[in-house]
Amino acid sequence: MTTTIDRRQRALFRAIAVLAGLVVALGASCAWLLWHRPAASAPVLLPTRAGDFDDKEIFTPVPDPGLDFVFYPGMRNDPSWATQVPLSTNWSGLRYARELGPKANGTFRVVLLGDSMVAAQAARYEDGVAPQLEALLTRLATKPAGVLRFEVVPVAVPGWNLFASVRFVVHNLHVLEPDLAVLLLNRNDMDSGSGFLNGHTLTQLYDLQRLRGRAHASLGSPTYFLRAAADCWGLVASDLIPESRRRFEMAGREIGDLQQRLQGTGATFFLYLYDDYLAPGLDRVLPASIDRRDVVLGPAAVTENNLLPLDGHPDHEGHAHLARVLAAHADRRGYLQVPGLGDVAAHQDLATAPVPVAKTRDTFAVERIPAGFAVVDGALEPRDAVRGIVGGVHPHAVLTEHAVFVLRAGQRPRVVRVVIDFPDVPALRGGTTQVFVGGVAAGALPMSGLVARELPVPADAEIDDLVEVSFVADRWYTNPLQGLRDGVWEAAPHCGNLRELRLVSD
Repeated sequence: MTTTIDRRQRALFRAIAVLAGLVVALGASCAWLLWHRPAASAPVLLPTRAGDFDDKEIFTPVPDPGLDFVFYPGMRNDPSWATQVPLSTNWSGLRYARELGPKANGTFRVVLLGDSMVAAQAARYEDGVAPQLEALLTRLATKPAGVLRFEVVPVAVPGWNLFASVRFVVHNLHVLEPDLAVLLLNRNDMDSGSGFLNGHTLTQLYDLQRLRGRAHASLGSPTYFLRAAADCWGLVASDLIPESRRRFEMAGREIGDLQQRLQGTGATFFLYLYDDYLAPGLDRVLPASIDRRDVVLGPAAVTENNLLPLDGHPDHEGHAHLARVLAAHADRRGYLQVPGLGDVAAHQDLATAPVPVAKTRDTFAVERIPAGFAVVDGALEPRDAVRGIVGGVHPHAVLTEHAVFVLRAGQRPRVVRVVIDFPDVPALRGGTTQVFVGGVAAGALPMSGLVARELPVPADAEIDDLVEVSFVADRWYTNPLQGLRDGVWEAAPHCGNLRELRLVSD
């Protein structure tokens, strides 16, 4: 009898223990989901305290799925990156001399959102736009009632795009507490991020946002493909093809959301464009609530003064021009009073100086994009076809699971000729690669052997004189030994080897 009771008790205790374990596991899962859910009211999503960083990477992931990466936190005058400029960072992973936290009473805080330009990649920290603007406002600006000091915070990391910088502020608005926020947009800020090789430091290719896929880099891919610097531009930032139009529409929503959140806190907001070819696309997608007078078209004086030849990153003088332009715009719009600025580089805004679409087309030199190309031993024929590689292809024509290309047609093409060599590996067997032309599904390719197809161009494909061709594979494989020889990507996704891509109009 006692034995039977003991058995029942043990069984009951085991059932209670299992149930308790399930409750604990469920609670932990819920806590994890709440921690990883991007929301303005979430806890601070930054590495805010010292940790044990054994592997010294310049860029390190953060637990915020909207950001991809920040600087390695807590660096002190370390010339690790390619520019060899001493790099110091705070514990939030930003190149900023102070730690982030709620602003002190009597502080007027300006937040600059950007990428390597705002992070002053080619200059010493004190030569960057943020410290120069802070010094300028401290010296010249009239302090609003109750304000004792000005503070300018650079929320910027090289390689960030618009989506990362905006989401950093949205997710941490309760910490940043800006009175004025400026979003500074550069030529590749519609992209989804790429990999970096800085000095001796290898970094992964981050795209936790999943905007484009694990390997998209509309500027990086052509450069890596040719193994050298190339005269090429990332067409994703052009607003001339379906993928870039989708990206601009996403950007318009993100910027509009940021503006509404800032308005809810009483902060003011404007945009600065380093490259005016972005203006037509942004004008199309920005909400009406954003006054086009607050879209500043930056002067060439900013990027013409740079330390690195052909790099385009401003030096002390370029950042000084930028600081004065930002102060002048804030003064003209009544956001601050900044008398005595002196010489300010001539600049305009989108309301008074609309930028024609032809400017964008000329910048991207679309007339040089060929109607087709072949890949022979990893080399493009013609070489100018690099302009047609938007993203998703590695050197030696290795395709990733999501790749985008652009070709140019003198007339509407009849078919698109595609030749891809799929290796015989278990991971690809039974897989399919979908082909889209002008944003519309045109057909599917079996991922087996050498596949050559002529796919009819869909009647509803979005085509003018540019034709976007994209590939989406449902299978891929990775192998570090078959990755890029220079090690920029580790275990890059592979789908097949592109041999030919061509428009046929007759």
